[in-house]
Amino acid sequence: MAPGVTGKLLAACALWAGVTVLAVREWQAAAPKLFGVLLGLALVNAIAAEPLSVRRIRVFWLGLAIAATGLIALSALFLTEWPQRKLLPLDNLYLALPAGPRVVDHGGRTGGIGPNQIGGALALLTPLGLALTLDRFGSGRRVRALAAVVLVLALGVLLVTQSRSAYVGALVGMALVGWWRLRQCTWPLSRRRVAEVALAVALAGLLAATVFTWLAPLDSTTDTLTGRIEIWTASVILIGNHLYTGVGPGQFPLAMDRSFPELGASVAPHIPHAHNFVLQALLDLGLPGTVFLSFVIAAAVRGLIATMRRAADRSLQLLAVGLTGSLLAFFVYGLTDTIAPGARGGLPFWLVLGLALACGRLPQRGRTAQ
Repeated sequence: MAPGVTGKLLAACALWAGVTVLAVREWQAAAPKLFGVLLGLALVNAIAAEPLSVRRIRVFWLGLAIAATGLIALSALFLTEWPQRKLLPLDNLYLALPAGPRVVDHGGRTGGIGPNQIGGALALLTPLGLALTLDRFGSGRRVRALAAVVLVLALGVLLVTQSRSAYVGALVGMALVGWWRLRQCTWPLSRRRVAEVALAVALAGLLAATVFTWLAPLDSTTDTLTGRIEIWTASVILIGNHLYTGVGPGQFPLAMDRSFPELGASVAPHIPHAHNFVLQALLDLGLPGTVFLSFVIAAAVRGLIATMRRAADRSLQLLAVGLTGSLLAFFVYGLTDTIAPGARGGLPFWLVLGLALACGRLPQRGRTAQ
């Protein structure tokens, strides 16, 4: 897909986001989310509009894998509202963590940032960090060491979030990076096959253990598969009633309380989003806006695949694999949880999407130059 077409799709998505305000009933909740969507689309366009040099793309890579990941992980230690009695016995650890200001409003109450949002952002960024850590083709030893330190910190915070959706997403995304890097090794074929099988078995075991917890009863119904199904069913009904405009940015909790008040008793008093990226996009952006955004994402993935196949620079190939793993991790996470398109935690997604579009243009530029 040509850059000009991608730009038109981004513009169409932004214009349709303006149409969705026709469904807004509460502007105090809608304004930040609408601004977040428009800002995200503008960032994607700014990064991908002009051809970037390889050097600038690498700067973006370092910025996301080290600076952004480290900032999110460190901020989470002070601003996250940690879960209690969920999967792991971490209550004593939560008491030892620094208690920062609780300034984020959750449906009329003051609280910290949701751990699932932190988990989703870190699941998105950890494959990119792993790719940089393994980049012996174009990154120096000190850069790789720093990336490794930040990656370990991010994985530690991700573990503490106890977000199963983020666990699964991060595992799948990092497994893609690890598998590609194994295939680039100069090991004998038999040794490489053993390593690939070991990676697959470890991944399958971790995924099975994580997914199994969905069947276990927890204190909060919203954290079980049954609770998710109730939310998804109600979301599909809302989409059918507001197919073109959605319910409006930031309006999901209000629309859910208005149309399905019984969920407050059976699932949770406050349901912030649809716990699925596609459903949330349809509710926030409507069907046309979601279609426009889907084509932009498809263009990014297509370009990344071309870079993985045709780029002569193995470092850029690894970057493309890392970006693909990041998007895969985010959308796997988005099967059972989500960060709304206009939410603050969605900023890394827009940055990764913009870098993916820019990276995907490199093979086309190389063929043109030849």
